[in-house]
Amino acid sequence: MGGGIGLQAFWRPLETLLRNGQLYRRVLVRDIQSTFRGSALGLAWIVVIPLVLVAIYTFVFGMVLSSTFSIGTRTRIEVPLLFFTGLTVFGFFMEVVGRSPNFIRENAVYVKKIVFPLEILPWVLIGTALFKFAINFALLLVFLAVFTGGVPAGALMLPLVLVPFLLMTAGLSWLLAAVGTYVRDLPHAIQALAPIIMFISPIFYSVQQVPAPFATLYYANPLTFVLESVRGLLFFDTAPSAAGLLVFAAASLLVFAAGYAFFQRARPGFADVV
Repeated sequence: MGGGIGLQAFWRPLETLLRNGQLYRRVLVRDIQSTFRGSALGLAWIVVIPLVLVAIYTFVFGMVLSSTFSIGTRTRIEVPLLFFTGLTVFGFFMEVVGRSPNFIRENAVYVKKIVFPLEILPWVLIGTALFKFAINFALLLVFLAVFTGGVPAGALMLPLVLVPFLLMTAGLSWLLAAVGTYVRDLPHAIQALAPIIMFISPIFYSVQQVPAPFATLYYANPLTFVLESVRGLLFFDTAPSAAGLLVFAAASLLVFAAGYAFFQRARPGFADVV
């Protein structure tokens, strides 16, 4: 790949995923099932947990605290749904980022198999997190339809934001999986940083509530653009600017390709350290 990011780093990850589709599905299903293996409710927890969270948010933020966003909402029930939306996006991101550093060691059996395409392992993390995200998001749309009278038309534009977000998260997953295989302190560092990342991301508030001198810095956090865009489309009938989408998509593609390229360069040494 020379000294930079080779062009194949942009398309090879998708080509490898498609070529190994059957293998990927088997590993993905195994990973999803292992999440709740041994529990009485099993995969039903994926539905139960968000339902409980919505009930708690509705009571605490909608009734006890009477919380509001700086932008007006149509009904009080929208406030806990705004928080639920933010946590759904954040949960997808942090599940992938939090599991990535340990994932190669957790699947050391695949590292020893020369023919196994290790680069699909981060796609497994994406797939598992996306499965849970899809369930949470479906429930969110149901709640919106019930409590606000319908699903907003802006939902049709969500792929313009979520697809680049997915690619960016995949790139970070490759990067963290590679580094975490060598640096065993990385998972602990990410665990310590998770609460900080949550509170410097506009999940429980809008960027409009951030003091002006700091608002620009908030957009250095890629989660800010995603959170603000998703909420705008679903709750406030506002779409992200075309320029913002282009910049975010370009940055996401660069992270995607750079993460994959780094993973491929680091993988020859995995067998020596797992």
